[in-house]
Amino acid sequence: MEVLVDEMEAAYLEAADGDARDALRRALGDALQEMATLSGQVSRGFVRASRPADLARKLGPERRAREAARHG
Repeated sequence: MEVLVDEMEAAYLEAADGDARDALRRALGDALQEMATLSGQVSRGFVRASRPADLARKLGPERRAREAARHG
């Protein structure tokens, strides 16, 4: 990972003609664009869980509340 970061640093510094501030601005701009692109691809209903039991625990209260509202 460190090698990748070093390579990115060198690439941004080269593109910015050695100007560290410009290189940082370019890197941040690229990161913000990437985050905006990825944000549009994320499902808002996604629940992160590593095991089925974790998923059931996270969804249990919401599911019970929806069922109670539907039946009651």
